[in-house]
Amino acid sequence: DRFLKRLRWQTGHKVRLTSKVDPARSLIIEWRAASPHLLRLREDESYQINIQDKQARLSANNALGILRGLETLLQAIGKNQDGYYFPYLAVQDSPRFPWRGLLLDSARNFLPVPDVKRTLDGMAAYKFNVLHWHLSDDQGFRMESNVFPKLHGAGSQGLFYRQEEIREIVQYASLRGIRVVPEFDIPGHTTSWFVGYPELASQPGPYRLMQGEGIFDAVFDPSRAQSYEFLDTLFAEISTLFKDEYVHIGGDEVESGPWKHSPSIQSFMKTNALRDEH
Repeated sequence: DRFLKRLRWQTGHKVRLTSKVDPARSLIIEWRAASPHLLRLREDESYQINIQDKQARLSANNALGILRGLETLLQAIGKNQDGYYFPYLAVQDSPRFPWRGLLLDSARNFLPVPDVKRTLDGMAAYKFNVLHWHLSDDQGFRMESNVFPKLHGAGSQGLFYRQEEIREIVQYASLRGIRVVPEFDIPGHTTSWFVGYPELASQPGPYRLMQGEGIFDAVFDPSRAQSYEFLDTLFAEISTLFKDEYVHIGGDEVESGPWKHSPSIQSFMKTNALRDEH
């Protein structure tokens, strides 16, 4: 349906779709198996296109390959004085890279759901297959959490994705052959976490959301069992919303100052034979 709508948008022509087996059809699309319910890394995305004088044929091992081939067909449409046409074409295509991702930073710059969907449509057109969705940073925590409601309640200024919206976006992406890998940055880049839960931080609060860019001192306290219990519970909730086998935990630009100046953390380092903060 999406292919036919875009074909009509590009050419102005209405094309009829049928599931009847008819070798006389001008465009035949066939796939040999259904795609898996959950997309995974290194899924088969190969397809073949053959366009002759009177007929075009798109074939693939599964429906995911058909998605990629339909995009190539739309890109191949030409126009001359007689109208629109498909050129003679023989394509046998498979991806060079199994992970073709785009990072979308909704933590620093919140994007409404329609904008996320529009981005996914653009990704599908260029055969991207991973949305790396950056959902937490010093400037905001953007996922609704039922287990720790102060994460989005205090840490988002009201700009966050409700759980039903996240499920909707994950499904929208899946129908376009795109996996969604969420990122929740820890142990640094966590100011927004500590606005509602300052007891998890290496330094006492209070904390407020950051407005500008930069690297800030807010960092989890790794010496408290409570930190790990909190993260275990939160990531269990995250796994119910995001079905991909991967989640990104950031791990970048951790300011070591709060750990250097904390007696309890320095004691924790000695007890566990940790040579330095890194």
